[in-house]
Amino acid sequence: MRCPRCFGRDVRRSLQRGLLDNIMLMLHRSPYRCRGCHNRFYVFLAPEKALAEPVEEAAEDQEPEDRQPERENSETARNPDAR
Repeated sequence: MRCPRCFGRDVRRSLQRGLLDNIMLMLHRSPYRCRGCHNRFYVFLAPEKALAEPVEEAAEDQEPEDRQPERENSETARNPDAR
């Protein structure tokens, strides 16, 4: 991670303070501070639920599509003599 002002890599998580930090936390953004230029900025944090949910589960829930009959129908529609 780099500071958006000086592009330095020496950044650390900053303490949360005030209303703005609470609002930004609801938007999944956490405060960080650059140790070089002392700039304070927010970084997007992905929600833990999105990170913990495996991608394979979503694919297993869907039924596989059978496209073979569609191709046969489209071939017969293009060439009526093929029947």
